[in-house]
Order: sequence, then structure tokens, then C-alpha cells
Amino acid sequence: MAGIVPLTIQTGVRSSSNSVIVIGSNYLSLKAAVQNVYWAVIVDRTNLTVVENFTFSDNQNVPPQLVPYSTNDQYIFILTTQGLTSANLPAGKLYQFLIQEGAGVQLKKLEQVYAALNCGSWGWMGYALVSVFDTRGSFEFAEYYQHAMLSTLQLVPVQIGSGVLYTPENLS
Repeated sequence: MAGIVPLTIQTGVRSSSNSVIVIGSNYLSLKAAVQNVYWAVIVDRTNLTVVENFTFSDNQNVPPQLVPYSTNDQYIFILTTQGLTSANLPAGKLYQFLIQEGAGVQLKKLEQVYAALNCGSWGWMGYALVSVFDTRGSFEFAEYYQHAMLSTLQLVPVQIGSGVLYTPENLS
């Protein structure tokens, strides 16, 4: 049987820190110079292969690269931000998509801070969402004052027939 694989996400909140995703020993990162973006990584649950890895800045629309995977529970969706300004929080179709994929209280926390205090007080925010597409299981993290935000999960192997599907869970 396969072993548990750690999943660590560092979300760069300020321009001096970058975002990093580490799946076991697979280290992915963005350059700190890339600012005000969302970073999407799609991972195949059967073997933890990264099948999509891209950034985008449109906070209104769902990137077309996500559509082929969004109804298939074979894939883990990892979304984090880097140097995201509060005025670029998810809206429109992207917001609805994230809610459908399990976003909730943490995203609403960022919205509330922005609505109440605007960007003059809290201009930089960090957000991360991890979910298995087409399911209700998700994990989300948000921060609005640190230089970098850390998110930690583990990927637990579940035997399905003759194969394995990795499923994100809280650390145990």
C-alpha cells in the first residue's frame, strides 16, 4: 500500500515572498516578481502527477484550462495566490466556481475585511483552496497580514480496486 504524502502550500502575501507548493518531494514555486495572480495546479489523484500548472490574473472568469477537469473526481485542484491585492479578490464566475469547489468561510473572511476596511488598511491578501473536483470535500486557508501563509495537509492513499486514489486530509 502506498504511504501518506505531505502537501505543503506557502502563499506569498507580500511582494517580498513567493508562493510554493510541495507535494511529497515535488517542489513547485513561483518567482516573487510575479504579483497579483492566482496559481492553479491540477494533480492526478492516481499517481500525484501535476497535469496543469499555470497562473492567471482575471478574477472574474474561470480559466479554460480548469474546465476539462472540473467534473472529474480523479483530480485534485490546488489554488493559491501570490501578492494578491484585496481589490482583485474572486468575483463573478470565478467566485461561483470556487464556491462550487468548496470555498466558504475563509474566502468570506477576506471579503468581509475588504468590504469593512477597504484596501487602505489591508491591501494584500493570501488565499489557498485544495479540493477534489466534483466533490464537497475541500480545505481552504486565508490570511491578510503576514508575509507568507503556510497551509499543510496530507494526501492519504485510498485503495480503489487495483489502484490508489490520493485524497487530501488534515494532518493527523
